[in-house]
Amino acid sequence: MNHLDKKIRAFIKLGKYLQKEEIDTKLHNLIIETENNNRWFTYKNTLQALKIWADTLTKKNILKWLSKYSFNNEKIKIIGIIMAGNIPIVGFHDLICVLFTKHIAVVKTSSSDPFLIPFLYDILVKFEPELGKRVIFKDKIDFVDAVIATGNNITIRNINDKFNSYPCILRGARNSVAVLNGNESTKDLKLLSDDILGYYGFGCRSVTKIYVPNNYNFTLLKKILSKKSELITLSDYLNNFKKNKAINEIIESKFHIVGKLILIEDKSINAEISSLNYEYYDNKDSLINEINSNNKFIQCVVGNNSQNRFIKFGEAHKPNLWSYADNIDTIEFLLSL
Repeated sequence: MNHLDKKIRAFIKLGKYLQKEEIDTKLHNLIIETENNNRWFTYKNTLQALKIWADTLTKKNILKWLSKYSFNNEKIKIIGIIMAGNIPIVGFHDLICVLFTKHIAVVKTSSSDPFLIPFLYDILVKFEPELGKRVIFKDKIDFVDAVIATGNNITIRNINDKFNSYPCILRGARNSVAVLNGNESTKDLKLLSDDILGYYGFGCRSVTKIYVPNNYNFTLLKKILSKKSELITLSDYLNNFKKNKAINEIIESKFHIVGKLILIEDKSINAEISSLNYEYYDNKDSLINEINSNNKFIQCVVGNNSQNRFIKFGEAHKPNLWSYADNIDTIEFLLSL
């Protein structure tokens, strides 16, 4: 992969740049500007997202990720990237994928997160000038050869209507679930609380539903979720919590108040912000079959299980470079154009 060496070195440098204990003034100011633009993107959450990228962009990870591909496609295409804005820097992986090919990216960042990805790209260009002129940031995507888009289901339908004759990766809304067996340790459940409440539950990798065995004892889980959720002070989240509590009282659903979180017995995978659905199960094999049948709605499955589908507690918001959204291999798609 000699022709990739310069790019690999640039991304390794970016990872080390983000690892620095003291961030530089410009990045610090951009994080503040991001929070001012979107109150859900708190300074702490954005810093966490940057730290995850710092841990991800290592030589070992990058080489492992790229080793399965043959970058022999000499064609240069214009790739439109329409980024989501549910959590900070969520569209950066799509941009990285394009940069490791020979294509050019035309990027529409989310209005919720317009500052950080252009900044990270500028840093990359400083580390490797040959990456310059490979990305164009625009308010509107047109005149492209292919499209990668992520958003809510309405947005994706509109994009599909516009670009239905183009090669596309279109990702709509998904959620993540966790399967508990009743033998989880305190550490496991604390890590699960991160999967549930990280980014206030906005990410497609956020756990919005848990499956628990019949007669599950909620005592320890409630204690942990209560302690963690009580730390939340963001007024937007608290307003959601009060609204959802009132709605569930009116419709007389079966729910429990756990700190600043509502546990609701509900078969739905999707849960409102400040809520977590739960459902009892009898047989684990039957449950796995049910989860697999709902595959198109589920991003991650968390739990202590040896099956490949499962990821460990606390890992939901820490995807690897090869952990593709919706299990669609973006590099493979780009190399096929």
